[in-house]
Amino acid sequence: MNIVDIEKNNRENFRSLLDCLSMPGSTNKIEKLFDSYVLSIASVLLYSEVSYANSSKNDFTLIDTITNAKKEDIKNADYIFCEDVNEVLLLAKKGTFLNPDFSATIICIVDSFEGTLLKLKGPGINIQKEEYYPVNKEFINQFNNKSFPLGNEIFFINKNNGMLRALSRTTKLELM
Repeated sequence: MNIVDIEKNNRENFRSLLDCLSMPGSTNKIEKLFDSYVLSIASVLLYSEVSYANSSKNDFTLIDTITNAKKEDIKNADYIFCEDVNEVLLLAKKGTFLNPDFSATIICIVDSFEGTLLKLKGPGINIQKEEYYPVNKEFINQFNNKSFPLGNEIFFINKNNGMLRALSRTTKLELM
C-alpha cells in the first residue's frame, strides 16, 4: 500500500506556487495528489473559510470532503478553477482599494503553455522576460491593471505533466 503524506506534499507544492508567483515567467513542478495535479493545488489552497468555483472537468468531491471549502459562483469565489482564463478574468472579483486581498485567484488548467508570446515586466523579473502563455490578445488589456493593487493572481497548471507558471497582479504584459 502506498502511503501519502498530504501535509508534506502540500508544503512542497505551496513552495512551488509561491516561487512561480514571486518570479513570473518561471516554471515549477507540482507533485500529484490523488493522481491529479489539479486536486493537488486545490488541496494546498482550499480550506473551510474560503470559497471556490470549479468550471473545469475535474471532480472535486474528494477535495470538498477534505477541505470543507464553500462552493460559490465565479463572481464571488476566492479561487476559480477553469480551463479558459480569457472568459473568467472578466468575471473574477478584483478586490477593493481598502481590501485588495479580497480578489480571486485563478487556476487555469491547460494542455500546454503554447499560445501568445508575451513580454513580462515587473517585480520578480530581471528587466524583462519573454514566455508563451495560453491566452488571447484581449487578455493583456484585461490583465494589465491600471488600478493597482486591484487585480488577480493567475496560475497555469499543465494537467499532463504538473508544470506550473503564474502571473502576479504586479506583472505588466506586452504583446511580442
